Amino acid sequence: MARSARWAIERPRPVRRRAADPAAYPCLLVKHSSKLLRKVDPALSPLQRNKVHNLELACAALDGLLMEPGEVLSFCATVGRTSRRCGYLDGLEMHNGVLQGAPGGGLCQLSNLIYWMALHLDLEILERHRHGFDLFADDDRTVPFGMGATVFYNYVDFRFRNTLAQPLLLRVTVEPPLLRGGFYSNKQKPFDITIVETEHRFFRDEHGAVWRENRVSKEVAYLDGRPPVSAEIAHNLARVRYEVAEDLLSSRPGDEPGAAGRD
Repeated sequence: MARSARWAIERPRPVRRRAADPAAYPCLLVKHSSKLLRKVDPALSPLQRNKVHNLELACAALDGLLMEPGEVLSFCATVGRTSRRCGYLDGLEMHNGVLQGAPGGGLCQLSNLIYWMALHLDLEILERHRHGFDLFADDDRTVPFGMGATVFYNYVDFRFRNTLAQPLLLRVTVEPPLLRGGFYSNKQKPFDITIVETEHRFFRDEHGAVWRENRVSKEVAYLDGRPPVSAEIAHNLARVRYEVAEDLLSSRPGDEPGAAGRD
């Protein structure tokens, strides 16, 4: 209820204006896709299929939105309540490090995808949360570990601001076997961004628990000749919830769990 109370006071205006003519924004600035179905316990398969349905509903709320310079997009305020009354089914959701079914479960895949694209446009991230657990073993992973954006209506939101001097058209669609997204504009972006993962490792703590850790940085190359910029985005540390082969565990000494910075 805390966020509802804050919304009542602040009265945020979610981006809801759709592009009258998407063809007016022909320049693809960034795109990304992710697999809709992961390798999970067969007992969870129905929840995965429900997740796809939930993603279709959320994509319908977000696809085609136009962000003018300076505007803020709130995932929760734009998608709205993810209840059964609103058509959402029980999909996979993590609660206290355990996967379970809940109405609207699975929408983090969409917020993750949008966050990854926002990083490549150097947009201002106003609110972003991530899980403290690593739930799935890598399955054709293309994004560094820890680069998610958890959402849970209406307690945990993902919000970002268009800091470019040009409008941004958001396109997100479910196209099995993939969830696809892209940001378009009426001109090309003035830089290229590369996301780099370093110091990745698995390690076992003194109590026998396995943890995963990495650092992620961005490298910005300006197209007008300005010197490039490099900055750390995240230092991730999370408890692993799946089996990790012993030969993958690092013997390198490092910080104990809780000592590493959490983004």
